[in-house]
Amino acid sequence: MAVITISRELGSEGDRIANLVCERLGYQRVDKDVLLGIAADAGVDVDAVHEFEQSFTKRARLVSGEMTSLYRKRTSDFEKATTLDRHTYAQVLRETVEDFARQDNVVLVGRGGQMLLRDWPNAIHVRIYAPLEVRAQRVAEREGRPLAAARRAVRQSDEQKRQYIRHMHNNADWRNLKYYHLAIDTSRIDPQTAAEIIVLAAQSIGS
Repeated sequence: MAVITISRELGSEGDRIANLVCERLGYQRVDKDVLLGIAADAGVDVDAVHEFEQSFTKRARLVSGEMTSLYRKRTSDFEKATTLDRHTYAQVLRETVEDFARQDNVVLVGRGGQMLLRDWPNAIHVRIYAPLEVRAQRVAEREGRPLAAARRAVRQSDEQKRQYIRHMHNNADWRNLKYYHLAIDTSRIDPQTAAEIIVLAAQSIGS
């Protein structure tokens, strides 16, 4: 069966769609919370990871020596790492995401999965999006925010995602469709239909 990566914009219903796909296929959802939770169990300084992802500076940050055993013990070039720099972070993240991908039956939400598994033979990469005003309205209604505040939150989230992919993947544009097999506009396509489209695509690739 195919491994599915989902890149979603804030307010695009991407999380709901990811959950529907997992339910339909019996897949495991792997997202930032899952990755950080297991990292913490392995002794990684999660605060350092948060800080790194927010800043993207070249200044190294101290992390646990067990950082590279994020999901399983093994020998690698990173076992002796005592700092969290871009190279170490990127390589460890790639290794752990690939560990999940080898298990199949996974929906990887965010974390640049479309880039990390770009050449993965049985991966399908999905982008979930909608116009800014549609997304801002959804966020405002869901969180009880004024529309202006929701609009700012959406723009900030978009910029954070843009910067994350740009810094971690050689100036790549996270919205460039060349990184995706499917792009779904949820201002026109409802979450249930979007999930079914993804399921059908995954089944065709995995068959």
